[in-house]
Amino acid sequence: MKPVIMYYSHSGNNQKLAQELQDRLGCEMYEIKEKKKRKNISIFVDFLVKRKSRLAPLDVEVNSYSPVLLLAPVWAGKIAAPMRTFIQREKPANYSFITLCSGADGQKDKITAELSALTPEKPAAVAELWINNLLPKEQQNKIKYVTNFRFEKEHMKHFDKEIEAFFDRALTAR
Repeated sequence: MKPVIMYYSHSGNNQKLAQELQDRLGCEMYEIKEKKKRKNISIFVDFLVKRKSRLAPLDVEVNSYSPVLLLAPVWAGKIAAPMRTFIQREKPANYSFITLCSGADGQKDKITAELSALTPEKPAAVAELWINNLLPKEQQNKIKYVTNFRFEKEHMKHFDKEIEAFFDRALTAR
C-alpha cells in the first residue's frame, strides 16, 4: 500500500508542513475541512465544551492507504478538534501524527495518549515541530508571537532531523 497525508490546518502552518512532506514522499494528500470556517472564539468554546467538529465530506477511503500520516495543530495540549473528529470517525489502522505547534514539555506523551484513546491502534510515530524553536529567545513561550507566527519553506531546514526521524518510524512500522 501507499502512504497518504491527511491534514487539518487553521492558520496555514500545518498545510505548509503537509505540502513539504508530500513533496518529499511523492504521495497523495487530502485536506480535512470543516463545513464552515470558524473564528478563534468558536474554536475556544468548542474546546471548552468538547464539541465535535462538523466536517465537510471527504471522498477518500483512508484505510486503503498505509501508513496514514496525520497533521494538525495542537491547541492547549489537545489535537485540534477537526482532526480529532476525523480520527474518531475513520479510525486509521497504521497511522502516525506530526504537528507544527508552539511546543510544551510533556505534550508529546499527552498527544500519544489522546491518539491511543481515539483509535484501537497506537500511533507508529508522534512528532512535534516546535514553533518556539524558531523564535528569538525573547519571544519564546509568548502566546502572541507563537500564534501569529507564519511558517515558510525556509523554516523547514530547521526541522530536517526531526522529519527524517519521523519518516523512519512512520514509514517502517508494522
